[in-house]
Amino acid sequence: PEHDGVGTFDERLAAAKERLGEAYETLAAARALQKQRYDSRRRPLPSFKAGDMVWIRLSDRPVPGALSSKLVARKLGPYPIAEVLSPHRVRLALPSPLRIHAEFSVEQLDAMPQDVDPFASVRERAVTLHQAGEREVAPVADDGSVESEGSAPLDPATGSGGEDTHEVARRSRRAPQLPHSLRNFETQSFSVSSSASDDVFASPSSGPRVVDVDGHKVTMMERPVAFLSRLTTPTEKRMVTPELELCCLAWAFGRLAHLLEGVPVTVITDHSPLGRMLTSVGPIPYGPTISKCRAILMPHLENLRFVHKPGRKHTNADALSRLVVRQDPGRSALEGGDVLDGVD
Repeated sequence: PEHDGVGTFDERLAAAKERLGEAYETLAAARALQKQRYDSRRRPLPSFKAGDMVWIRLSDRPVPGALSSKLVARKLGPYPIAEVLSPHRVRLALPSPLRIHAEFSVEQLDAMPQDVDPFASVRERAVTLHQAGEREVAPVADDGSVESEGSAPLDPATGSGGEDTHEVARRSRRAPQLPHSLRNFETQSFSVSSSASDDVFASPSSGPRVVDVDGHKVTMMERPVAFLSRLTTPTEKRMVTPELELCCLAWAFGRLAHLLEGVPVTVITDHSPLGRMLTSVGPIPYGPTISKCRAILMPHLENLRFVHKPGRKHTNADALSRLVVRQDPGRSALEGGDVLDGVD
């Protein structure tokens, strides 16, 4: 029954339609905003038509046998479009040796540019030079000079054959650079006599040494210039001491391989069996850990010399291994760190 505060059925129906219309408008505005955000991150579908030339992206549509090496092109084609099946799929006119299905998604294709190729002349010249690889070999005279018909004589001063010929400029050799880990350090080279060098660097010593360099007395003192350290992995924590020492040597040699390969290296260790573990030829087989480290170090064994130094005297390495390092949240402690001349 109708009473005060409640309208008629027509009034209530009109109010419901009005609220429903507001809901539709709010929903349409939200969908338009979502579509705008979606379209801003994605490209529109390419509009292909029959006869257009397209390339097949091998990263999205692998073709067996197309990628024979790392230097080959990552696209195959171009091939013409035989039929447009839908805005999302097309059928290509492929040669029979490919033996793949001719239907492709437009996301797997790249349209061949219709603009003028700015490098067309360079490509045509490269193809011409490649096709002209079969050249006539000029006869060689008795004095070793090359004779060619119709060519101007060589100028002994400039080495050119005439005004029409030009010398191809050769690319200059790249200047040698230091390894990346030594780019920010001041380096210098010095030379001493072989006997003095052997006396100075043959055996470790913590005391100063005086060397005669070009008639001048130079005092040299052994000190660490590089320090490498990292935490042990859960697997390495369960290793026995010989395995852990050998793993440490193999890891450190790999980190400094750009400095140590091909030069005499003296390994000073407080673990005396370390050298004999690499040179042993006994019938007892080693475990996989030692075998792997031996495989890394055996090619450089002729340049390695092991010197045993008791732990109570090996204070420089022990002191460095107990340094308090800064926490670097961007690098895992298992990956290792290094200190060169006091700089991280």
